[in-house]
Amino acid sequence: MNELKASVIVAMFNGEATIEKTLNSLLAQNYNKFEIIVVDDGSTDLSSKIVEKYLKEDKVKYVYKQNGGVAAARNTGIENADGDIIGFCDQDDLWKPEKLTEQMKVFNDNAQIGVVYSWIEVDREGKLNESHPCFEGDCFKALLMQNFISCCTGMARRDLLLAIGGFDESRELHGVDDRHVWLRLAKVTNFAVVKQVLATYVIHGANYSLNEEKMLKADKVCIEKVLQDETLSAVEKSWCSEAMFKVYLHYANNFFYINEIINCAQCLLDAWGIKKYRLDLLIASLILSVTPSSFIKGLKRVKQLLKGVAK
Repeated sequence: MNELKASVIVAMFNGEATIEKTLNSLLAQNYNKFEIIVVDDGSTDLSSKIVEKYLKEDKVKYVYKQNGGVAAARNTGIENADGDIIGFCDQDDLWKPEKLTEQMKVFNDNAQIGVVYSWIEVDREGKLNESHPCFEGDCFKALLMQNFISCCTGMARRDLLLAIGGFDESRELHGVDDRHVWLRLAKVTNFAVVKQVLATYVIHGANYSLNEEKMLKADKVCIEKVLQDETLSAVEKSWCSEAMFKVYLHYANNFFYINEIINCAQCLLDAWGIKKYRLDLLIASLILSVTPSSFIKGLKRVKQLLKGVAK
C-alpha cells in the first residue's frame, strides 16, 4: 500500500531558545515519508539563523511571513504543505521518535478517520505529568465539554482542513484556535486516539495559556463561534450552553487559586446566569464580591498551615 505523506508545521516566533531541540526531535522520526515546514511568523531574534542550519536536510522547508499570530502561521504552513496529513508542533514542544509511525498507521489503515491524536506528556518546569484522553469516533460533544487534544499531538487530513477553511485567524481566539479547529473538524469526521505518549508539551512562563483572563475570553469566543454554525441541532446548542457553564466554573476555580477574587466572583455569577437554579453559585459570587481579598488569602494560608500540621 502507498504510504501517506505527513507535513509537520512548526509555527515559530522568536524561538531561538528552543527551536533547535524541537527540530531535532522531529528529524528523529522513524517514519520516512514526511516534511517539516517551519513558518517564521516575523521573528526578530536569531531563530531564522538557527533554522538555516537545517535547510540542508531535504525534509526541512522554511517560510517567512509578516507577524500575524500562530493561527495565521499554521494556515501558511497548510498552504505550503505537500503532505496528505498535517501535524502541528510548536517551537518549544517535542515529538517522540515513533509519533508519526503510530499515528500515520491509523490514517493509512482507515480512510474514515480524519483526525488522530495521542496521549501527551506535560513538562511543567521539569515536573512531568501525563494526560491519557481516550475519546474516539464522534467527538463533538466531548470536545465541547473538555479541550482534551494538545495541539502537538493532533494530526488531520489536509483536505478536511482545507474544506473547513483552516484555522480562524481572529486574535480573540489566540490560545484556543486549535480547539476551535478540532471542534469544526468534529462536525465532519471521526477521531481516533493512539494510546501512547507520543509528544511533550512544555509549559513555561512564556506560554500564552498561563494568562487566565485572556484564555477565559478566548474560550468564550470559541463556543460563541461554534454556536454560529447554522447546522447545529437543538441538542447540540444545549451542549454549547453546558460547555459555557463549565468554562465559567473552570476559570472561577483558576481565579480563586491565584487570588483574583473579583474575577472569580464574576465567573460564578455568569455560571449562575446559565443555570438559575444553582443558587449556591449566586450566593458564593455575592459573598466573594464583598469579601476583602486579603481575608481570603489569610484563610488559604491558615488552611495550608493546618494541612502541614496534620501531616
